[in-house]
Amino acid sequence: MTVSKTILSPESFPHVELDFMNTTHFEEIELVKKIGDYISAYQQSEEERDDITLLLDLWFSHTRAHFAVENELMLAINFPAYSIHLHEHEHDHALTTMAGIVEAWKRDHDLAPLEQYVFSFWPQWFHNHVNTMDVITAQFARMHGVEPHAAAH
Repeated sequence: MTVSKTILSPESFPHVELDFMNTTHFEEIELVKKIGDYISAYQQSEEERDDITLLLDLWFSHTRAHFAVENELMLAINFPAYSIHLHEHEHDHALTTMAGIVEAWKRDHDLAPLEQYVFSFWPQWFHNHVNTMDVITAQFARMHGVEPHAAAH
């Protein structure tokens, strides 16, 4: 199966009004690029299996921490979309989907679903999520006194 490979880049990725959010987003993009490199290498030789597994665990941990910080921010600023579970639900759904992909990889080492997720599903979801929900969250935070260069809480 050939998957069209979408590779995100921090240089062309949407920025939000809070530096700590941008930093986290760019870290995630770089981590996914590295996973993509290992997937491409794995297609030539299956020697990277353990490296892919370690990187997937790191990505999942990074994403869980990323979402926890954003959820804390939304609670701290009384972000309306959080209280009606829109943004929080997006995070929960994304983590559940990612956990399923990671567990399937660990169980089966089937490259096709992982490749589809890393190169197609995730880049589209992440770009859309940041460009909509995170942009609005950061704008709301700025309107409610969060400094653009402040560190995450």
